[in-house]
Order: sequence, then structure tokens, then C-alpha cells
Amino acid sequence: MPANLFLSISVKYWQDFQDTLAKVMDANIYIFDANGGSFSRFSRPVELCQEVNKGGKISNEKCIRFYKSALGSLEDKDMLTCPYGIRLYAYCLGNYAQRTGFLVITPTRNKNQVEGEEKNTFVTKANSIYHTINEVLKAILEKNLLGLRRLELNSIYEISRLMTSIVELDKVLDLITNSLIIIYKVELGFVGLREGDKIRVAQAKGEYGHLLIGKEWPMVQPLIEQVFSKVEPSSLSLEELMTLPGLTGLEVAPGNEILVYPLWTALGAVGLLGIVAPVSLDDNGSKNLQIYANFVAVALANAKLIHRLEREAETDFLTGFFNKRALRNLLIVELERTTRYGTPLSVIFLDIDDFKTYNDTFGHVAGDVVLQKTAEIIRNSIRLVDIAGRYGGEEFVIILPGTKEEGAVAVAERIQKSIEAFPFPRRQVTTSLGIALAKNNDSVDSLLERADQACYQAKRQGKNRFYLNLS
Repeated sequence: MPANLFLSISVKYWQDFQDTLAKVMDANIYIFDANGGSFSRFSRPVELCQEVNKGGKISNEKCIRFYKSALGSLEDKDMLTCPYGIRLYAYCLGNYAQRTGFLVITPTRNKNQVEGEEKNTFVTKANSIYHTINEVLKAILEKNLLGLRRLELNSIYEISRLMTSIVELDKVLDLITNSLIIIYKVELGFVGLREGDKIRVAQAKGEYGHLLIGKEWPMVQPLIEQVFSKVEPSSLSLEELMTLPGLTGLEVAPGNEILVYPLWTALGAVGLLGIVAPVSLDDNGSKNLQIYANFVAVALANAKLIHRLEREAETDFLTGFFNKRALRNLLIVELERTTRYGTPLSVIFLDIDDFKTYNDTFGHVAGDVVLQKTAEIIRNSIRLVDIAGRYGGEEFVIILPGTKEEGAVAVAERIQKSIEAFPFPRRQVTTSLGIALAKNNDSVDSLLERADQACYQAKRQGKNRFYLNLS
């Protein structure tokens, strides 16, 4: 058995898995082998570390001496402070019989002064990362060196525990596919999410992964119907897989196994999990993978539900635009960006002229149609990077990042004329628009207040026009 057990592990695949864990847990992770040599790179940027070490690996002599000394005397785990003042959490990897290496976890920001609940939260997070990495490494080493899969279930348990605790859908998807690659050495792994009457591939990893991402397959497509006609996985030939639309160019090496798992929960089908693996799984491997797929289904159902609730909480149901609360939060972000980078920012406040009279005359259903059509015209008049929202009633706000006075005026004029020219069914509809440009030290309230005042000025000047506030 080699003295450096990590030599039997693909660093590339490991780094992807480690980086996913770091992203999921918002921490930086670094791993040393049993001799104190670097095994992996920094997962996430810690500015001071990268500045000192000039890259992704620890190369500074002062750092190397510190880690050699600190890790050499580490008995189990400890909290340390590096020569440059960064607090880190160090763990021995392996078990009591054989030490395989060392794990170092740090916050992505220097939190040396943070105490209390935030510190305890990070310690809990670090412990969770340690348990996951230690079990995964033990399972990989057992399989690579001894050809056994006895510890595989422990690693699946730790990953699944982590997976079901995450609410961000993109992080769950990353963890699912990178875990498949590191544990099962799959050449291709993909996750399809059910969206109504179709499956959309939301994540895929492997040489041909880019061919699958974004592909959509109707639930009534024969192969998809076959997959969801049972709860067990479907073992497919390449010819069968290629019957799915949009897979031109996909190649699978002879002898590889193609498995597609339907992902069921108590609420119904949430999606599917597909793998292309180089070797057939034995009974234990198949059972472990089925357990993994069951956890994947639960994790995806949770993340999708949270994602939907978050979207509903920030969306105006009538127009599909951001609502007032979401709009104000986004404006905070854009103001911070403007302050940090000195880029211009403009805001347009739009009010539909005489909307109350329209509602009172033609009814609220007709008024809703005006609001929806106005939103559609605004959407078609702005760039993808611009942000539009319904501020309340018949009022809309448009945020224009990176836009100066002349650009904002052009957008306002385009929207005003488009609405004026649109053939609304009852009568002509017009709007008044106010434009304000962000200034240093502007707050959300002060910027919106100037745009609102400009809108009132446009109304005082006769409506169906825009007014630029230069104060």
C-alpha cells in the first residue's frame, strides 16, 4: 500500500467535488496529504492567502513551515491561527488506525473578530464538511485500493445529509452531479427537472454534458414515459437513449452502462437522474445508488419548493414583474455597485394617466388588461440587464444599470410613445414618466423620491410625457 494514499485519487475529479462543497458551505477548503504536502488547491478565493501564495497552492515558505509544524502535532482537530492572522479549522483525515491526510477549512472572509453565534455556525459548518470529506475519502480509498464498497453507504449518507439541508437549487444540482462523479466515477451524470408536462435537463457533468444542458423532453415522449412507468431505474442502450430529442453527437464507450432513475416523492415525479458509468454495479453498488437517488429526489423537491416560494414572494402575480419589495432590494444592490465602481445608474418612475377613471368607467378586469399590456410594452422596451417592477397600483419603476442621462431619456421616450400608440380596446392609454440619475450617497428612498417628483412634474406639464430631474 503506498505511503501517500491520495496518489490513487484523481485530483481533477476531487478538486471539482471539493470546490462544490466549498461553494455549498461558503467556506474555503484545502487538503494536505499525510506527509503535509499539498493535495488540492484553494477552493475559493481567500484574498490574503492568494496574495501571499501567488496562486492556488500554498507555496510561501512561512506558510509551509507553519502547516508542517501545526499539522505534524495535530492529534484530532484544532482551531489555529496562521502566521498572517487567518483563523482556520484543521482536522486529521482517516481513522485511528491510519492517518490519510489533513483538512483545513477557513471562512472566505477574515472573521477573526467574529464571535458568538456566527462563530458557532461556522464551526458547525466546518464539522459537517469534515465528516463528509472524511467519509468520501475513506470510501474512495477502500474502492481504489481494495476493490471494496463497504464504506460507500457512509459517504452517501454524509453527502445526502448535506444535500437535503441546502435550499439553493443550483447548489443542490452541483452537489448531485459532482458527488456522482467522485463516488461512482461516472463519465456522464445529468439531472432533469420536471416542469409541468416536460423534463428539462438542469445540470449535466462529463465530457458530453454540454450537449444535454437545457434539453427538454415531453413527458409523453415514449422513452420518458417508459422511465416514469416504474419506480426502479431503466437500463438503456445508447440507441434507446438517442431517441430523446437533441442528443446528436453524444457518444458512449462500449461496455458503459446507462441508467436513468425516475425521481419520485410523495408529491409525484420531481425529475430524473441519469448516469453513464464505465462498469456494471454489483448488488451493493446498485442498492447504494438507489438510496442516493431517493435522497436526490427529496433534496430537489425541497429546493424547488423553496425556489418557487422565493419567486412568488418577489413577483407581482398580475404582470409577472418584480414587486415593490424585490424592486427596492435590487435597487440597493445596484446603488452599491454604482458606489463601488463609479458606473452610472438611472431610474424611471412611470404612472398610467387617469387610471382610476379608466377602472371606474370600464371595470377592474379591463384595468388589469391595461396593467398587463403596459408591463409587456415596458419589457419589450428595455435590455435584459435592466430591471422593471410594479411599484404599486398603476405605478411602475424601471432601473437602468450603467445608463446615463441620454440613454434613460431614450428608454423613457420609447416606452411613452409605444404605450400611446398601442390600440387598447376601450380607449387610448397614456403615461407620465419621471427620470432621475443616481448621485453619490443616494439611498433607495432619495433616488426614488426624485424620480417620483419628476413623474409628478410630467403630469403637471400636461401628462403623456416624460420629465428629467437634474437636481
